[in-house]
Amino acid sequence: MKLHARLARLEHARPAQHAEPLALELAPDLAERIEAAQSARTFPQSLSDNDLQALIEAADKAKEGSHDRP
Repeated sequence: MKLHARLARLEHARPAQHAEPLALELAPDLAERIEAAQSARTFPQSLSDNDLQALIEAADKAKEGSHDRP
């Protein structure tokens, strides 16, 4: 399955808006591209596979870190 298709599917299964957001550590240029895509309402389709992979890895890392907190 292509990464774009997987993320599009995950967008439909997004948790409720009241869920606590993850604090992602993203490269500044990646954060800018994500913000631009969200503003243009083309997120995640307009991001490259490398950008999407970096976003997934950052989210996974943030989730691991949130389990370490009391």
